[in-house]
Amino acid sequence: MLPKLLLTRRHPLLTLRLGNDALCIVHRGKYLDFLASCEGGNNYVIILPHQGAYVSDKPIEPITWGGTLSMDVYALLGDELALYELSIRDGRASYVRYRVNEEFLRGISLSGNGISDVLSVAESVLRNYIRSSFMIYTAYLKLVVSGNIKLPGYREYVRGRVRVYVRDGIVIIRETSGDEVRISLISTIEAVEQFVGMIMSLLRMSRIINDVRLGRIGHSVKTILDIFIPSNLALGVKNSHI
Repeated sequence: MLPKLLLTRRHPLLTLRLGNDALCIVHRGKYLDFLASCEGGNNYVIILPHQGAYVSDKPIEPITWGGTLSMDVYALLGDELALYELSIRDGRASYVRYRVNEEFLRGISLSGNGISDVLSVAESVLRNYIRSSFMIYTAYLKLVVSGNIKLPGYREYVRGRVRVYVRDGIVIIRETSGDEVRISLISTIEAVEQFVGMIMSLLRMSRIINDVRLGRIGHSVKTILDIFIPSNLALGVKNSHI
């Protein structure tokens, strides 16, 4: 995985070194601006896979491939995360802009002085998912954590390595293997703020985000049924005849 470059309101300036020339990329709130000259020093976040996120003031040299200079730049523009795929050939720059979701967060280590910006991205992506969904909200996280995750205020049910936590409107399924914890969350619209708050709390508690998937769960529905439906009752239902 290559490092990711992130521009935000707090860290809005990145210079690309182009031989004797330079291209300045500036965060303008809702879009990125591209200038031939730069005023002020660099100020952006570089995310090193499994190492952390750090504020940097160093210029960047684009990747050269077949005579074309290329660079990917991410930008948090209001409440949207965008990816700019930048290409420079024969002195002319062009880009393609994409909307990016939770895939940005995969492989990020939550250390370094740029983590608050990464968490701002995480919350924006999560809020966008909430706005695009209706009634039922789900998420699946694979996190590397230090110590045990505690969820006070939830009713807890245990089945082997799987623990299920229940509160009005929200169910959390947790399974631990070594330092990695797999968590599925299911929420109704009434508990959506708890859902958002819990995901953000889990991200803050983690050392590495191995995976995030919104709109999905990583445990089967049978896991929940095994907790809440006694086996003899389930057997009775299976063997009943009408």
